Amino acid sequence: MENMTPPPPSSDERPLVLLAQPLFPEFAAALAGRFRFALAADADGADAAEGRVLLVGLKPVKDEHLAGFPALELVAGISVGVDHVDLAACRRRGLSVTNAGAAFAVDSADYTVGLVVTVFRRVAAAEAYVRGRLPSRYKG
Repeated sequence: MENMTPPPPSSDERPLVLLAQPLFPEFAAALAGRFRFALAADADGADAAEGRVLLVGLKPVKDEHLAGFPALELVAGISVGVDHVDLAACRRRGLSVTNAGAAFAVDSADYTVGLVVTVFRRVAAAEAYVRGRLPSRYKG
């Protein structure tokens, strides 16, 4: 069976993604072959007119932010919720809004279980004791 994956677009054809905040370097490097990035706050007129996607973190996204990007079609959040996005403004502008959904659910559950085990087994106190950082009243 032949490879069904389309080739990555050439650098001139890569879509522009506007960023509300800088990406982690590893994440940006992984996506650099398929997308171009510009910080929304620093976008010049051409970038602001071209950007169709705004990638947001937890900073508020209000109507006045959206007004500067006439070609915008999608506001994509990298977090679980969209409480920080003005959904009414997006609806008025005909923008789609998405988020990370349950993408971090398994990682969050693993982290939570690890913290519970750490508390019940007193791992932090034991580590401090072994390293001699606990006050003398805790030492046997």
